[in-house]
Amino acid sequence: MAKSIRYAWMGLVAVVIVSIAVLSTRASPIQPLARLPGGVIAGPSIDAITDTSAEIALKTSSPAFCQVNYGPIPQYGQMRRMSMSGPMTDHRILLPGLHPDAVYHVRLTAVDVQARVYQSPDLTFKTLSAASGPVRGRNVASLSAGASVVGVSSNYGGEGVTGTYGANHAIDGDPSTEWSSNGDGDKAWIEIELARSSHITAIGFWTRTMGSTAQIQRFEVVADGKTRLGPFTLPDAAGIHYFPVDITARRLRFNVLRSSGGNTGAVEIEALTSP
Repeated sequence: MAKSIRYAWMGLVAVVIVSIAVLSTRASPIQPLARLPGGVIAGPSIDAITDTSAEIALKTSSPAFCQVNYGPIPQYGQMRRMSMSGPMTDHRILLPGLHPDAVYHVRLTAVDVQARVYQSPDLTFKTLSAASGPVRGRNVASLSAGASVVGVSSNYGGEGVTGTYGANHAIDGDPSTEWSSNGDGDKAWIEIELARSSHITAIGFWTRTMGSTAQIQRFEVVADGKTRLGPFTLPDAAGIHYFPVDITARRLRFNVLRSSGGNTGAVEIEALTSP
C-alpha cells in the first residue's frame, strides 16, 4: 500500500512538472504568486546567502509544489525544486554551486493541487565575496580520485548507489546532486573507501535538507573501523563545512548522531590531504 501511494505521488509530480512546461507557453493561465489559493503567509525570501549558495523560502496557506528557476541572467538557465515529497506549505529550496560576488536572478513557480500555475516576479540577490583563507588540500574521497562507497544505511526508494539519490552522489563532486537515505534519520550512515591509505587533515560535509526535515546537525567519523573522530556539529545546510582532523586511514564511515529526521543524507562529503 505504501509503495502504491509513493508511486501515485511520483506520477502526480510528473504531471505537475509537465503542466509547468505546457502552461509556460500560454501567458493567460499563469497567475501571480499572490493569487495562490489561501494566500502566501511569508516570502518568497532569499535567506542564508553565502559566497556559493542561497536558500529560497516560501510559506503558503494551502499545499503546493514549488520550483525555482535561477541564473546570472533574467533568462535563468538553472532549476531546483523540492524533492521527494507531495505538496507542502513550508518550502525551502537550496541553490548550490553559485559564484562569489555575483548577482543572480530568481523566479519561483508554485503549482497547486489542481495543477494551476502561479509565479513570482523576477527577484535578484548578490552572493557574498569569497571567504578568506579557504580550506586547502586534495579531496581523496571523490569518485574521480578513485574512492568508492562500500556501505550505506539505505538509498531513497531502495535504489542502488548509482540511483537518482544513490550514495555515489555524495562523492561525485557535483553540488546539484545528493545522496538521500530512505527515511533513516539519526540512523543514517555511509562508508567510503579511499583508493589508498591517506593522511587526512580535514573532513568536509554538506548536509542535504528539505527545510523542516532531512537536515543533519551532528555526525561522527569512524576511521578504519576503530578510531572515532568528532562529534562534529553542522551549523546549517547552506554549503560544505570543514573540520580539521589528523588521521591516516583508508575507510571512513560517517554516522549521523543528530538530525531533524526523515530522509537524511549528504550533498557532498570530502576528505582532504595536505596541499
